[in-house]
Amino acid sequence: MDQIKTGKFIAGLRREKGITQEELGSRLGVTNKTVSRWENGNYMPDVETLRLLSKEFGVSMEELLDGERVGTQSAPKEPRPDRFTREERVAFWKQNWKRENRSTVVFFDAVLGAALILSIVFGKYVLTSVFSLLVSAAQVIFYNKMMAYVERNAHKMKE
Repeated sequence: MDQIKTGKFIAGLRREKGITQEELGSRLGVTNKTVSRWENGNYMPDVETLRLLSKEFGVSMEELLDGERVGTQSAPKEPRPDRFTREERVAFWKQNWKRENRSTVVFFDAVLGAALILSIVFGKYVLTSVFSLLVSAAQVIFYNKMMAYVERNAHKMKE
């Protein structure tokens, strides 16, 4: 929902009908300033007012919220999840997983990285190898967890 687009749509419908902001406001029980704020995208009408606006202009509440009439070229012809390709859904869920788990991954990597550096500083090369393997294993585990999350949610969006 885009407030500015909705506001422009309300303004266009009002002009099509040939009424002023003051006339529309009096029909809906609000001030002309309120109508102006809607049309400028500063505020959105409440649900009851949207219902009254839809009756006044002969459009659906969905059209008011979308900011365009159904059947125009820019109106989606299918449900929202189907508009996205599989690659777009996967990219979205990867980003989401990374955002949700960033602190865990950074903390785990920092601890293992610090242990790796300490083992190098103190000359414990066997520990260096072990910590290098642990860091690599952690990255693989986190990547697999992320991909499982992505696959689960990317398919869920399609339903």
